Amino acid sequence: MVRRVVLADSSQIFRDAVNALLDRSRAYQVVAVTADGHATLEAIREHEPDLVLLDTQLLHLSGPDVAERASKEGGSACFLFLTDRNDADTVEAAFAAGASGYVCKGDSTSELLKAIDRVCAGGTYVSPTIAGQLVRLAVARDCEPARCPGLTSREREVLQLVAEGLSSKEIAKTLHLSVRTVDTHRGSIMEKLDIHNVPGLVRYAIRTGLLSP
Repeated sequence: MVRRVVLADSSQIFRDAVNALLDRSRAYQVVAVTADGHATLEAIREHEPDLVLLDTQLLHLSGPDVAERASKEGGSACFLFLTDRNDADTVEAAFAAGASGYVCKGDSTSELLKAIDRVCAGGTYVSPTIAGQLVRLAVARDCEPARCPGLTSREREVLQLVAEGLSSKEIAKTLHLSVRTVDTHRGSIMEKLDIHNVPGLVRYAIRTGLLSP
């Protein structure tokens, strides 16, 4: 299955480089390339992509604004940010807008492809470059690490691994559980926290300090 991608970045050189990388992978088809936030929204509406790969800084409308508006309009696209901004506030804004992943432009191409594969498979991905930033953000806000009232210890383990981007199959292997048991835990976590999507769980894990470098 070839996944459809909208690529949005203000740099022509960077757009060309990422476009060429995805073209060589043969698993992804770039259906639109934009530099402007409003044009990106239009491309999402027109092409209904599987993935939107975007920078936080676009012309006229920021990347997080694009993700938030597109998410509210519906559709099945997931959002992966690829940017040179790695401060905690920008990262948090991206996930608050509905991001499923965040990669830094200084990361390797293999890291980017790994993030794309993970996000398109329904997981989440946080670049190792910024993982420490997220923990420092939680500490700065006086969050108590690993405290999730109402969750069992096993549910906290599952939540942490979900936030780190692991799929149910990967979590099952890590915790020596069946995939069905992991899915049951995920459902219970979402019900208890009243959070019904993975980006929301990631934001919760950031706030509680569960996301570790």
